[in-house]
Amino acid sequence: MWKRLRDSWVVRGLGAGAATSLLDHAVGVTLALLGAPTRAAAMSGKVVGAVFSYFAHRRFTFRDHAQPLVASGARYLAFVILITLVHGQVVVWLRDGLGLPYVIAAVLADVTVVTPAWMLALRYVIFPAAPPRESGAKDGQAP
Repeated sequence: MWKRLRDSWVVRGLGAGAATSLLDHAVGVTLALLGAPTRAAAMSGKVVGAVFSYFAHRRFTFRDHAQPLVASGARYLAFVILITLVHGQVVVWLRDGLGLPYVIAAVLADVTVVTPAWMLALRYVIFPAAPPRESGAKDGQAP
């Protein structure tokens, strides 16, 4: 069971996401404490986290993809821009609109908006599983 969990892209993805989230929030909280506007703090954390996230997911989470760096990187960038804008707006609404502390607002935005949509986009759009190899094929050559 442990091997199965360890080998699951979902578990590896959540681990990479947790590391990304720690980095993201460390940047966001630091900027917020230094007086940066909420949107700038939230979006800056997301951008720094996104760069780390791309390589963590590419290397550790989705080992079974065959996407070239440029192809997956372009799709990743498009989703990062979209999710950064959505996340920033949700954090603003929670912090400035509802008065929640930055950390709580950012974590709530991550849990409710980012994580579910992001995991699905990573697996099925950015790093789709490579088609299975034909039996008898060696090193990418046709049998």
